[in-house]
Amino acid sequence: MSYIVIKIGGSTLTELHDTTIEDIAQLKQQGMRPIIVHGGGPFINQALKQQGVHTSFKDGLRVTTDKVLTITSQILVGMVNPQLVGKMNHTHIQSIGLNGVDAKLFDVKPLNEKYGYVGEAININTAVIDHITEHYIPIIASIGMHRSSSHLYNINADTLAYKIAQILKAPIYLLSDIPGVIIEDKVKPTLTSEHIQHYIEQEQIYGGMIPKVQEAVTAIEHGCQNVVIAAGNEAHVVQRIRDGQQLGTTIQL
Repeated sequence: MSYIVIKIGGSTLTELHDTTIEDIAQLKQQGMRPIIVHGGGPFINQALKQQGVHTSFKDGLRVTTDKVLTITSQILVGMVNPQLVGKMNHTHIQSIGLNGVDAKLFDVKPLNEKYGYVGEAININTAVIDHITEHYIPIIASIGMHRSSSHLYNINADTLAYKIAQILKAPIYLLSDIPGVIIEDKVKPTLTSEHIQHYIEQEQIYGGMIPKVQEAVTAIEHGCQNVVIAAGNEAHVVQRIRDGQQLGTTIQL
């Protein structure tokens, strides 16, 4: 199957170029099987603030208490996901909103308890993905359920997208609010695992970009075709990458 995973960052959603949705719909029309994974950080932050719920981060992950989880799942599943589905359905292609609970799409393995209810996707059901993508574009919110406890868990959207891409052996485009990996005020067109380690040691790659690029390398090592990090507000960013134009940063081994 010609899968392609497109991760839309929460910080990108408000500035996502309209042509991005058009490009993804066109991929479907061309016989590809696009899969969208999304986060919703800024909307979650706003909702937490409005409701007076404290939030914090450890190692780039949102510490997720019961209250934080309730609001996070409400925003991702109840607001952000249907908005993206609605945008896609305005094209000539039908889409369907999902999260890990739907059709037992994936199970969740809890991470360290210091993060609260944060987990990673495991046992991704490729048969479900294959069936759904035959007719629809799935738009997946980064929420899942730990089956043995039946408790919802928050999942890092980048990590979820990488997991899906590597198990499907698909390329992945991470559409962000930055134009790529920036070193010395310039976007690096390509990065290898060796370059990444060097720039991390030199503290030129730092903060939330560290897990993003490290997990990219891991995903490629486990079957993902390639990883491109690019700006979501660029016109026709998906189609231009597909056409071989140099946009953003391509990560390779």
